[in-house]
Amino acid sequence: MDEIDRTKLWYHTNLDVFLNQWFADYDQARAALESGGGFLFPYQKHYFVCKPDVVAALGLDPNDSDWEKIGRDCARPNDSEALSTTACKSVSRLSADAVQSGRRS
Repeated sequence: MDEIDRTKLWYHTNLDVFLNQWFADYDQARAALESGGGFLFPYQKHYFVCKPDVVAALGLDPNDSDWEKIGRDCARPNDSEALSTTACKSVSRLSADAVQSGRRS
């Protein structure tokens, strides 16, 4: 299996249908998370804040207790172990999707 690009782990083209808030600066993204809620993710050299629907589209449960441990911030998580568990779930989902569609991730 090809190596997963961790700078692109949290964003996929199927998420283009969602309206997310994008930021070049972490502090601005964090302020948006704190004021409007949601989830904060890194993507390459940027950050985006999204709603629970995006997390579900990633194949993850937005109500999973690990999100609270992480602080809903995957760029600078409160609990790195919880983030690792969640990232593994995401990678597993990507791998399963790739097998199901007959292509490699």
